[in-house]
Amino acid sequence: MDLLEIRKELDILDREIVHLFEKRMGLVEDVARFKLDTGKAVLDSKREKEKLQVARSYVEDPKLQESITELFQEMMSMSRRKQIGMLLERGRGFSPDFLKLDCLPFSGKSLVYQGAEGAYSYLAGRTFFQKENMIACTHFQEVLSALEEGRADYAILPMENSTYGMVQDNFDLLAKHPKLYVVQEIEFPVSHCLATLPGESFSDIKRVYSHPQALSQCADFFQKYPKIQGIPSLNTAIAAKNLMETKEEGAGVLCSREAALEYGLSILEENLSKKENTTRFFILGKEAVFSKEAGKLSISFSLPHAVGSLYHILGNFLFNGLTLTMIQSRPVGDGEFSYCFYVDFLGNLEQKEVLNALTCLQEEGVNFRILGNYPSKEFKNKN
Repeated sequence: MDLLEIRKELDILDREIVHLFEKRMGLVEDVARFKLDTGKAVLDSKREKEKLQVARSYVEDPKLQESITELFQEMMSMSRRKQIGMLLERGRGFSPDFLKLDCLPFSGKSLVYQGAEGAYSYLAGRTFFQKENMIACTHFQEVLSALEEGRADYAILPMENSTYGMVQDNFDLLAKHPKLYVVQEIEFPVSHCLATLPGESFSDIKRVYSHPQALSQCADFFQKYPKIQGIPSLNTAIAAKNLMETKEEGAGVLCSREAALEYGLSILEENLSKKENTTRFFILGKEAVFSKEAGKLSISFSLPHAVGSLYHILGNFLFNGLTLTMIQSRPVGDGEFSYCFYVDFLGNLEQKEVLNALTCLQEEGVNFRILGNYPSKEFKNKN
């Protein structure tokens, strides 16, 4: 056969496949109705495993066994999602334990942050909170402890930087504090300046103190001046404050312009970090709340070591037309290279597509946690 004849044969087979697929999905609806009447779970792992073994036995060419396994796994995933959609229509599905509010109550509330006045967490927090309601802590763990113990109404954590990537330790902290929830995100532009004691010149500088991320974000500066040593500090603003207090000669700091001015330092050079350097912050609270304007969800989940497990889980979001905006992973720390995944996607907890996707995770036995549902500039609620 020539190419045209082969394509005609393929077209005929494709029509038959589509017809059989429609017939199969019709039977899936019958299965869903039965499960609704009997309360039977959507996922039957034993049945699916048996089906895959049978499907592989139908294949005469051993080279196609893996392909047929993948095909049937995907069909069974689509069947489960179809069933779950029908279950949701009848009121059976995942019900998030989140309270809907008209707006988030930030006015007059206090915010705890890591660092000192002029720190980027402080500056980002000022977007929603007044200066007199800001509480400083030295370490990020102290920030979350202050929130949990009621010494502040909200807390702010930097989670991700457009140059440096995820703030790994803070994702790990979120995992250790399951009763805290993300209620707002802030994307704050970060621009580091080189600040020194008054009277110091650029040629005097031998050491520069700052947070490790700030040092990394200004890697081009250190490559240009290799004789200047970058020294890690707890925070950009703390580094500025310490320099003014110690009066260390030959030292500088990388910090915000606001921090340099706050602590009476001289600015030798500005805009040292790479262009479009932005840090994403989470504002955390103790209540599981969301508003109509909430447009992004953050969830975390762990998966067993199995071929295609993450692929099939992410397929639930694709099937429901949900846009993923971030996926990260962190080791669980059990010594077996198990990982916890963090996923952000656009949506609101009132949307049926979101509830469908989360119900799919629940029915498939995925141990997941909703970190929060909060406003996003990328999302407009259609409800």
